Amino acid sequence: MSKEPSTNQFSLFKQAPLPEPYKKAVQVVHSKSRGPMTFVQRKTQNALLWNAHVTNEDADGWWSMRTAELARVIGFDSKNREYLRESTYDLMGIVYEWDVLSTAARGPWLKASVLFTDFEISNDQVRYRVNKDLKQQVLNPEMYALIDMQIMRKFKRAATLALYEHCVRFERIGRTSMIPWEKMRDLLLGEGKQVTTYVEYKYFKAKVLKPAIAEINANSDLNVTLKETIAGRRVENIAFEVVRLAPEVIDAPIDSEKAMLLVAELVKLGLQQSEAKKLLRDQSVESVENALSLTKRRMEDKKASKLDKPAAYFRAALKGRWEAEDAKVVTAPKQEPKPRRSKPDELRDRYMAKQMKDAEGYFKELDESDQAGLIERYNQQQQTAGLKIKAKSGKGALVAFYTWLGLETWGTPTTDDLLQFATETLL
Repeated sequence: MSKEPSTNQFSLFKQAPLPEPYKKAVQVVHSKSRGPMTFVQRKTQNALLWNAHVTNEDADGWWSMRTAELARVIGFDSKNREYLRESTYDLMGIVYEWDVLSTAARGPWLKASVLFTDFEISNDQVRYRVNKDLKQQVLNPEMYALIDMQIMRKFKRAATLALYEHCVRFERIGRTSMIPWEKMRDLLLGEGKQVTTYVEYKYFKAKVLKPAIAEINANSDLNVTLKETIAGRRVENIAFEVVRLAPEVIDAPIDSEKAMLLVAELVKLGLQQSEAKKLLRDQSVESVENALSLTKRRMEDKKASKLDKPAAYFRAALKGRWEAEDAKVVTAPKQEPKPRRSKPDELRDRYMAKQMKDAEGYFKELDESDQAGLIERYNQQQQTAGLKIKAKSGKGALVAFYTWLGLETWGTPTTDDLLQFATETLL
């Protein structure tokens, strides 16, 4: 079994995390699993859907996710990766009854089906496909709950996660709908032996609802209060009052939902997640949106050559504060091939030395999981064993790594880049 890369030799600059959101379709939030579903499987379902939102599928409809990244996203800190793989495989066998709270027509949604139809899992990677009959509705939902993966990792119970998602759906209204408590039990626990275990409300309330509510209130940005309606001496229906707590003070006064969705867009473009979060602390939302818009426009320009590194183009647009006119001018030069070198080019060597130093600073500001992912990508393409990054790496390996990272992050320097560098260094 291959070992995950160690980043112990790199110092980390910790920062208060921003949310990690994705839009989870209401029909999935309000689904009932027709069989038992473990806590790991509930979290894995979210992780795979989140990954499908922030990355692209391949030509055959497969999404990919590193096993280490899956473990990080769901907070799986056990070394028993076999259990994680088996739990993920078993998601193919879980049938969901969709949108069980709705009385309206489901439209294109099936009444019941599996969510994931195919898996290929190795030690290093998970590949999967979403049910093709649901893919459009799952990835582009008209109605959704904005689920925060960072908060999900803090929970310790499956019922807590299910109740949190249910309450997020109604947080703007301030109160969930009143439904029979048995239906809520089935939503939180699915079908299985739990149904016979909690045939009386008092046990369900004591063993499931109260612990879940306490955990949500202690570990999320919601405050949830249980409400009951009683007929005679029997509780018939329950609901929850939902209040979103004031967010912690962050560096820039930005709309939190917009920031969360921008992080997801930037990750999909190719930026590291921790880099995207830092940008939204250091830059205005408007400047990030502008650079992102220019990048998307450039990617869609059929008259221009293919943009090989959209993330590098975005960084340049953001750094240069490009406007639409600027982007048109720089399109051609940014795609120039590397100039031939018949003799050592001192200017280019100096530029590359600075870029390597910048790459080292950039790397050290990333989260540990993003660092691990970059090291893994570098090691996979590095053919020379002595230049691979290990727990104790020599200077040569670090130079090779940071050189590679600089090219991956900002691209090969163009003539314009070298000219600007020369102008700046000669001033």
